[in-house]
Amino acid sequence: MPAEVKRVAAMGSVPPLNSLLFAVGASDRLVSGLPPRFGQNPRWTFQKVFAPQLADAALIETQSREPDLEAIIALEPDVILTTYPAMADAVARIGVPVVVIEWQEPDDVKTAMELIGGLLGKEKEAAAYVDYFDRTLARVSAISQSLAHTEKPRVLYFEPETISQPHLIAEWWIRQAGGVSVSDDGRGQEVLSFNIEQVLAWNPDIILVPQLKDVEKVFGNPLLKDVRAVVTRRVFPLPVVAHTWGNRTAEQPLTVLWAARTINPEVFGEIDLKAEVKRFYATIFAHPLDDETVAAILDPMTEPPY
Repeated sequence: MPAEVKRVAAMGSVPPLNSLLFAVGASDRLVSGLPPRFGQNPRWTFQKVFAPQLADAALIETQSREPDLEAIIALEPDVILTTYPAMADAVARIGVPVVVIEWQEPDDVKTAMELIGGLLGKEKEAAAYVDYFDRTLARVSAISQSLAHTEKPRVLYFEPETISQPHLIAEWWIRQAGGVSVSDDGRGQEVLSFNIEQVLAWNPDIILVPQLKDVEKVFGNPLLKDVRAVVTRRVFPLPVVAHTWGNRTAEQPLTVLWAARTINPEVFGEIDLKAEVKRFYATIFAHPLDDETVAAILDPMTEPPY
């Protein structure tokens, strides 16, 4: 590993990996582009806002999502970040240092941030992120823990198209926000698949979905018309900025704040979500957002580009 890491590339789960660099003020060190599945999708527009060079940066993955070794050699990165050990093994053959980020448990983002901070000489920024993460979670937990189990809304986070709960981490942020995730069965696998009959049996109070088009799919499905969340019109899409907040991202503290206000608006009424979002991106990402942009991010009827 070079003594000073100036050129960082990312492979695999690129948006969440990039978000780690955004959070320590190192977005200018990213030298690899977004794979087409992200770069050509307007949902990830903010990746290029935080790191404008991504718009023209070289791609280092093939269409089959394998490392493009020739492109990597030409790019000359000091280090490559990935969440996939198989990708790291392939790149190791050409002598480029690779760091595999283990990101399974919610707290892993703090470990990853400290690792990135040490790698890039951004220890102070990494420590500031960890402190913010802990303070935010403690603040929300102090309120949510006061709720009796029977007072907590029953929540389902799922993808209507695949009828699945796509990300294990959602069980965590729903719980942290004072909700009861109906799909939280103690599983260890990332994805939980089920069927419409199971959704009917769960009959959640609130349904959360990855994006706006999923809201339309829920309301447009006649089989779901009697589900409590549909009857009460409590179906909401997760915001997306650097990455979808419902997935793994450096924005996890905002996910918890947003979920708390969405799931329990009366209980968490003191949280000024617009102010929290503005403060996070201005101080943690070092990229201030104006009021209009923040309002669009939090508007459930608006999608990127904002």
